[in-house]
Amino acid sequence: MFGRKSSKRRRKSYPVKQDHRTYNACSLVRFVPLALRIYIVTWNVSTKFPENISLNKLLGLENRPEQDSHLPDFFVIGLQEVNAQPQNTLYNLFKDDLWTQKFKEVLKERDYVVIKTEQMQGLLLSVFARRKHLLHLRQVETEYTRTGLGGIWGNKGAVSIRMNVYGSSICLVNAHLAAHDHMLEERINDYERIVQEQKFHVKAKETIFDHDYVFWFGDLNFRLTGEATTSADEIRAMVARDELKQLIEKDQLLLVRREGRAFAQLQERLPQFPPTFKFEHGSNEYDMKRRPAWTDRILYAVNENNYRNVRLTAEQTSYKSHPSYSISDHKPVTSEFTLKCSVEGSRDENGNTQYATTATSRKLKTVRRKKRHPVALHAARTADARVNRKPQYSGEHFRKQHNNRLSYKLAMANNTDVHSFDDLVTDLIDYGQVYEDTTERTVSFKPIELWLVGEPNTIEYVIPNGFEEGNADWIGIYRENFTSLSEYLAYEYTETYKDKQHQLNEQQLQHMQNTRTVQLTFSENVSLPLGTRYQLLYFQSTGTRGVTGLVGISPAFGVEKRCPSPSFDEID
Repeated sequence: MFGRKSSKRRRKSYPVKQDHRTYNACSLVRFVPLALRIYIVTWNVSTKFPENISLNKLLGLENRPEQDSHLPDFFVIGLQEVNAQPQNTLYNLFKDDLWTQKFKEVLKERDYVVIKTEQMQGLLLSVFARRKHLLHLRQVETEYTRTGLGGIWGNKGAVSIRMNVYGSSICLVNAHLAAHDHMLEERINDYERIVQEQKFHVKAKETIFDHDYVFWFGDLNFRLTGEATTSADEIRAMVARDELKQLIEKDQLLLVRREGRAFAQLQERLPQFPPTFKFEHGSNEYDMKRRPAWTDRILYAVNENNYRNVRLTAEQTSYKSHPSYSISDHKPVTSEFTLKCSVEGSRDENGNTQYATTATSRKLKTVRRKKRHPVALHAARTADARVNRKPQYSGEHFRKQHNNRLSYKLAMANNTDVHSFDDLVTDLIDYGQVYEDTTERTVSFKPIELWLVGEPNTIEYVIPNGFEEGNADWIGIYRENFTSLSEYLAYEYTETYKDKQHQLNEQQLQHMQNTRTVQLTFSENVSLPLGTRYQLLYFQSTGTRGVTGLVGISPAFGVEKRCPSPSFDEID
């Protein structure tokens, strides 16, 4: 991560011993079907600052957190024309952008954490997640593409964030395309350039449309056709008469999608709200210097059949503008989606679901072989196990071996009625909903009994079997109840054996692949204020601007300062 400074690291590893104090090790439980809610905001803020405005209504929130119900799992904020003067750019190197700070003030009261923020001049994209999802967000990566002045200026273009969420891949694109009515071809070219140039470093997800879910939003700047025949006054009159259906047929974005010239892979519920551009600042009156248009849009795509035996869906539950916000010449637009991942299967004569077995799936090969989503792999393996062999373990054995590895955060995420750990285990075993996904393996920390300020402090953590360390993994120190993953106070890099594997013998290589406990020492130069509790976060990372994922969170711990020993002169 940019700007981190690390003191000399010391690291030891040795085979893990059974220690029931290990914290939250290896949360490998999944529930099917999985349903997550994502709330997206797009707003061209016209270089204005978020002064004297409340964002609660924009986010669909009540004035007090205790009044909120059915909170989304994620908030995605895409802004355009954020004030990007040089002095603000310098400020943003050390602190969050003022808009990000404003959204964070509202959402931290609801226990949301900033996962990632990406900015390119006036384009700003931020992702907030509920704290309970943090350990299930992996392979987070950002990209940006400049399209202004032929690709050398970032006033136009796109910023994006991609990530894996409970095994499904999501790509979020915030774009600001070429302006003005007559610049349709330039907008199409901008779109094509963004699609071609945005490249990620996650296997099989290198491009935007490789992802399971794609959300593309922003000030796309598409206008209404008929510039010579339909004036701004006529458009305003049609809006006043609520003739939106007739007006939307003139929409350039709708037309180019129908013709397959741009955005053809994306879907959109047609706007049922008035055009969101252009307004007089501070009012709800259209500025007649420009023809009103639906410039601010939110589109989406779902690769429903990316995996065998699993169907991915996205239900758009709302799509609206917010005319009460008048600081800009654009009105903000929001949309909410429910994402579902469900295992497909036929029903037997008793009404029970029959999942395709591994053998059956092999008979259903297509020309383009599809890989399996973790949910599908689990279903097939479960079906094979039921037909061909005895269960791997009994319920009692499962409880004994996995008591310290289970987490029922996902049960809460899915609104599952779980009264106790035993109820959860019984349900999972009875319905075959337990499986392991190696990409979801987590690092667990041993409890820290005492952290002494001004002295070296050694921590211990457990790396699970099969966990693949990145070449730039690091552990950061955060305040308890941190509100952003960028708020680390200090950090240390962990060592990776990848560059040394050719020097290791077979026994040492086998040791790397087994579950093992590792020690890491933080320098005495790490200064933590007293009176506050802290947590350690383990990040799997490939380096600066690389692929990153949070894979471990320690229990909270306090810090103390050892009283100095009296000197010889102080002793009577």
